[in-house]
Amino acid sequence: MSGLLKLEDCPRRIILTDDYLRAKMLAAHHLENAVLISEQDNDLIYTGNYKDVAIALVSTDLDNDRIPTYLCELKRLGAGEIVYVGSCISTMSDYALRSLVLAEGGDCRLLTLACTAAALYDIKFIQRPVLARDSIPSDYNGITELYTGAIYDCAHEFGMAALSILTISENTETREKMEEHERRSRFYNAARLAFELMAITD
Repeated sequence: MSGLLKLEDCPRRIILTDDYLRAKMLAAHHLENAVLISEQDNDLIYTGNYKDVAIALVSTDLDNDRIPTYLCELKRLGAGEIVYVGSCISTMSDYALRSLVLAEGGDCRLLTLACTAAALYDIKFIQRPVLARDSIPSDYNGITELYTGAIYDCAHEFGMAALSILTISENTETREKMEEHERRSRFYNAARLAFELMAITD
């Protein structure tokens, strides 16, 4: 990605996902004047407007080793706020399959905007901490996800605001899993909340 963009080309507000096919669909259905400004394998960057607010929609093959480099590059390009949209796993029946999760530990302002947008559009959510799947204690009961912790840590290090909006796609306590069509539907619900919070201006 380095060197493909000029600083003025990248909006401050970023919606990030690790699914490039869904990113294409989101760009087609949510971004006005969407322009694909960078494409390398599964790395896509679209720019456009949502309710007159400039937003970049970014998709990449995430892994925890790559996140610091990737977020550092987005920071160099001018990004200041990142909302990651993904899926997570619940390890207890109290956190039901299909629930929308606002992951605690990110930027307080973005979390407040997400709560405001959810109230405006009657989007139901739960607000919980999310632990990385590779670092949970054996007796842990809660929600796990691969990338949120690394995204939050790197965003803090680079002076960026970050928030993860996740859908519970699997519950290991009840042994339930969402079918692909449900995953897609719930992903779009989470993405809608991400767009709506990004569209709220101070």
